[in-house]
Amino acid sequence: MHISGSDLSIAFKMNHGSYLKKIHQLLNDRYYIMMFNDNEEQALNTKDIIELKHIEQMWIEHEKSDCLNRYDCYRPIKNGAIVESALQDHPVSDHPLFKYLRQDATLEEIKNFILSDSILNLEFFDYLAMSIIGVSDRAKLEIISNLWDEAGRGHIPQFHTTKFSQVMVSLNLKYNRKNIIADMSWEGLAGINLFSYLSLYSFNKTKFFGLLAATEMLDPPHYGQLIQGLMRMNKSTKINLDYYQDHQSIDIEHANGWLNNVALPILLKQPQKTPEFWLGFYLRLDSAQRYYDKILANFMTKKAA
Repeated sequence: MHISGSDLSIAFKMNHGSYLKKIHQLLNDRYYIMMFNDNEEQALNTKDIIELKHIEQMWIEHEKSDCLNRYDCYRPIKNGAIVESALQDHPVSDHPLFKYLRQDATLEEIKNFILSDSILNLEFFDYLAMSIIGVSDRAKLEIISNLWDEAGRGHIPQFHTTKFSQVMVSLNLKYNRKNIIADMSWEGLAGINLFSYLSLYSFNKTKFFGLLAATEMLDPPHYGQLIQGLMRMNKSTKINLDYYQDHQSIDIEHANGWLNNVALPILLKQPQKTPEFWLGFYLRLDSAQRYYDKILANFMTKKAA
């Protein structure tokens, strides 16, 4: 796959869906090779890396410019309540997709949502592990605590990846990353790519912490509604709810930990990094909103047909 300068211009200047999908498919493929490929012969060559960096720069500069135009990324962060207030002011904090999943979605629609969400849920452990590199001992302690929870506190059957796989098995869903990527909208691909971009480069560390804080804060109330939707389906289908029930509560603890033990100590020592935290925070919220908007719009379109 080759991405031309014209492709990039059409994608980002015109917000053209099919061109954005092409770009984010290529980015996702390259990031996956960088992070998970164990075959030296399939490693990215110099030409691949040069193309990746060019596309990556165009994408991220576009996203950063949009965020900085719409949000105040320079306001000080003195406590977690300021970040919580910013989340509540963002429209994604109570997205109508989850009300739909709770009240009206069919079993097939719920299965489609869980399948589209499966890549990030199964790869989140790996992204979290990458966040520990080069940080303070206090931050390391918090991240290790999070990793220990992800690792089921030492019990493989309690791994969060294992529990999510059990959700999929109970819904008769088969995980095939290649097929899921091929079917995914550009909005979903961009969300995964944002995790990859912010986690891979050490200069993005504070932005990555903003993204992780936003993720942990965003999930619990949404998962509460999804659980109700799954319970509504339990009359006809026995669904394993452990993964979502665990995260409904544990992500609240993780969100507090990210803010109080990782982000705030960094920002108190280096207040000049505050815009980076806000940027990662808002990039994640905007990405999630576009992703949820697209899924809900697809459900509504099919229902109308």
